[in-house]
Amino acid sequence: MADPTRADLAAAVKRARAMFAAGTKTAIATRQRETTIDRDAKGPSLVSRVVFPAPAEDGPRQVVLDAINTLGVGDERYKCPALVDVRAQWTGFRSGVPKDEPEPAMSEAEKFLLLIDEVRCNFFLFFFGARIVSGFLEFGFMSSSINGPATRRATATKLAQLTSGRCLIVQPRLAPQNPFPAALLDVLVAYLSLLYPPPGSHHAPVLPSHVVFAGDSSGAQLALSLILTILAAQQRQATSQVTLRFHKRTVELPLPAGIAIQSPSLDHQGDCLPSWYTNGAYDIFLHRLPTYEPGFPADEIWPTEPPRGNLYCETSMLCHPLVSPVAAKFWRGAPPIYVAVGSTERVADAAKVVAQAAARQGVPVLWDEYEFMPHNWPMILTDYPQTVKCYEAWARACSSFVQGDRVRSAGTFTTFEGLRTRKLDVEHLTYLTDEEVGRLMRSRQGTIKPWTNDLVVKPVL
Repeated sequence: MADPTRADLAAAVKRARAMFAAGTKTAIATRQRETTIDRDAKGPSLVSRVVFPAPAEDGPRQVVLDAINTLGVGDERYKCPALVDVRAQWTGFRSGVPKDEPEPAMSEAEKFLLLIDEVRCNFFLFFFGARIVSGFLEFGFMSSSINGPATRRATATKLAQLTSGRCLIVQPRLAPQNPFPAALLDVLVAYLSLLYPPPGSHHAPVLPSHVVFAGDSSGAQLALSLILTILAAQQRQATSQVTLRFHKRTVELPLPAGIAIQSPSLDHQGDCLPSWYTNGAYDIFLHRLPTYEPGFPADEIWPTEPPRGNLYCETSMLCHPLVSPVAAKFWRGAPPIYVAVGSTERVADAAKVVAQAAARQGVPVLWDEYEFMPHNWPMILTDYPQTVKCYEAWARACSSFVQGDRVRSAGTFTTFEGLRTRKLDVEHLTYLTDEEVGRLMRSRQGTIKPWTNDLVVKPVL
C-alpha cells in the first residue's frame, strides 16, 4: 500500500475502537467461550500443542507467595491458587507453504519434530499473549479478533521467522474465576517446564540464556511480573542461584536472557496516569471500562461471589508490583529490556515510568517509540511501514539478547511521516516520579467499590 496518511490512520483507529465497543454488551462467560476457541493453524504457522503437568511439590507456588509478601506492603488480600496443568503451544514458521495450507494431520509430537526441522538457531521465545481476562483485554475491552490461543499465532510466527527460532505461547488460567496470582503461577510452571522438561515432554532442556520473555499488552505485564518474581526470590534467598523443588528434583530459577515487549499495559487500573486522558482521542481504548458499568450483563462468573471491584484481582492488590509493574521500585539485576510503544497510547505513561526506572538502576533498556501509533498497532495496522519496522527491531533485540551482545540503554523516536528517527534519553522519558505514580494509583484505588451491576465507578481526573 502507499504510505498511509494521518487521515488513513485516524480512520483505522476509529474502526478498531468501534470493533472493541461492539462487543461490550456480551456477558463475560459468553465471551470466554467465543474467544478462546483453539482454531487450526494454517499457512506458515506451525503449532504443536502441549500440556505441562502440575508438579507435586509446592515449590513454584511458594516462590509466588513469597514474592507477593516481599514486594507488598502487608495489607493485600488474595486467593491462594492451586497448582494445575498448564497448556501451551509451540509455534514456529513453516517456509514454502501457501497461506491457506491446512494444519498437518499428525500427532502433536510429530508436529513438534517438524517445527524443530524449521529452526536454524537455538533460540526460544517464551511468549505471553495478551492475557485473557474473561475474553476481554486487560482493561475490560472486548476483542474477539485478538484474544484466545490462536490470536497471537501471527505475531509469534512472525517473530519466529525473523529470529529463525521458535516460540512457546503460554495459556494461563482466566479471570475472574481464577484471580491473581493464578496466571502468574501458571507462567512460572511453564517457564520451569521449559528449562526442566517433565517426564514425557517432547522438548529437551532449554538453557535460560537461550530464552527471551516476550509479549504485548497485558501479556507484557505478565512477562515483567515473572521477572519481578524471580528478582524477589533472589532478594529473599540472598543469592542469584534461587533453588526449589520441581518434579522430584532440586532446580534453579534463573533469569532469562532478556525481555522484549510491545504496547505494554503496566498499570492494571489503566486510568491512573495522565496519558490515559491526554491520548484518549488517538487510541483504540474507550474512556470507560464497560465491565464495571451499570447494566453490563451479569452471568455465573461476573460479578464474583463475594463481589470484587476488579476482574483480575482483589482491589487491595491493584497497587502491588506483581499486578501493576509500574509500581515496582526495584529493577536492578533484571536482564536487558526492549520496549516498543506508540506515542499516543493511553498506557504510554506507565511504559515510560518502568523503562526509565529500570534504566536508572543500570538495566539496559532499548526504547522504541512510534509517533501516533495506537495500542497494539502491529496486530491492527498490519500493512503499515511502522509495523514492519517494529517487528524488525523487536526480533533484532531478541536475537541480540540471546547472542549475549553487550547492550547499552538507547532510545529512538520514529516519526509518522518518513519514518525519521531521533534519539531519546531513556533515563528521562517522563516527568512522573515514583511518588507521583504511587499517589495517583492509591487515589484511584480508593474510589473502587465491589461491582454488583448497579454501581458507577467514577475515575479520578
